[in-house]
Amino acid sequence: MVKWISFVITKKDIRPQFSSDIQYENWIAGQLRAKRIMKVRKGLYVLVDATGEPMATKFEIASKITDDAFLCYHSALEFYGVVNQVFNTMMMGSNLRFNSFTFLNVDYIRKQPNNDYGIVYIKQAGVRVTTLERTVIDCINNIDSCGGIDELLDALVHIRILDEKELLGALYAYNCIFLYQKAGYILQHYQEKFDLSDAFFAECKRHLAKQVKYFLKDEYGKVEYNSEWRLMAPKNLISRIEGGY
Repeated sequence: MVKWISFVITKKDIRPQFSSDIQYENWIAGQLRAKRIMKVRKGLYVLVDATGEPMATKFEIASKITDDAFLCYHSALEFYGVVNQVFNTMMMGSNLRFNSFTFLNVDYIRKQPNNDYGIVYIKQAGVRVTTLERTVIDCINNIDSCGGIDELLDALVHIRILDEKELLGALYAYNCIFLYQKAGYILQHYQEKFDLSDAFFAECKRHLAKQVKYFLKDEYGKVEYNSEWRLMAPKNLISRIEGGY
């Protein structure tokens, strides 16, 4: 009898239990005919229940697409349960290339990782995902992949705890002046909530350059200069934060 360790099946996981590729492929074909499994994409299958529904979550499926795949950006926020909107897109970081595909109306999209800091495996869920701190920094770095600035601010409302050492670790891994600017500017408005020290913001400022940057492009129209962080930021962004975002 074939044994598997998760509801998501890859050739790498169970091929050693067969004497040949042909035997493995025949078993897969038989399971498909019997409707015990469903094909996600080539080489990737998911067990189904008596109703024909997948027994694995979209998060588990995403984590098995490649050997190094991990949830990131909005998909990671969704996994942690800190967003209101559920997207039909799953974003996975992976150094191993694969073509984007759709399975059961969910689009699975690869993102090239910027670094390998803060990626964890959560055994109980069978999921690889960026830590909450790394996810926040990722989303500040690439707000579009977060679903927009409102999604980011909404997530920051729902997040209860952030570890400033982990936030700095993610910033160090990026080593990007503009990201220090944006992270300091945004997180300063949540300093009390997350108990972030003055030293955290001093460290962010230590990496700043003289060049002035635009926090967002044209999303909010009128902007104003923030001299502390050397940023041109939307005039109404802070009022949105203070108003409950």
